[in-house]
Amino acid sequence: MKNVLPFGILMIFGVAWIGCGAGSESAETATEVANEDACACLIEMKSSLEGILAEEHADWTAKEWTQSLTKSTAPCMRAKRTPEELSAWSQAQSVCDDFDAYKNLVGAFRAKLTAAVQDSKKMPQDIKELTSDGAKGLLDQLSKQR
Repeated sequence: MKNVLPFGILMIFGVAWIGCGAGSESAETATEVANEDACACLIEMKSSLEGILAEEHADWTAKEWTQSLTKSTAPCMRAKRTPEELSAWSQAQSVCDDFDAYKNLVGAFRAKLTAAVQDSKKMPQDIKELTSDGAKGLLDQLSKQR
């Protein structure tokens, strides 16, 4: 359950930059407007990620990373879209000038999120993992350090 939210957010990013369908060829003007909107949204998303990644958050948990992304997600990405619309939207974004820079930022965010998940797995989740005697053993060890 802990990995569902990060996985969901990564899926949103994945869909945003992996397009597999194209828009209607019969409405070129509408497609051009949609492409402009998609590129404007990509610029907003890129700015949001740059803001998150600009600050040093070495001690953030995976939950804090995902919450920061949720808070700063561009409104244009929150729009409800059908799978076909999402595919066309992703395709339109893939031809934007800032697409490669955005894709790199998504990769950097994913690396930070993955590192935070890995760090949380390294921490003992049970006091018995700290010592063989559990809480009593931990207290004994701490009292000997004085």
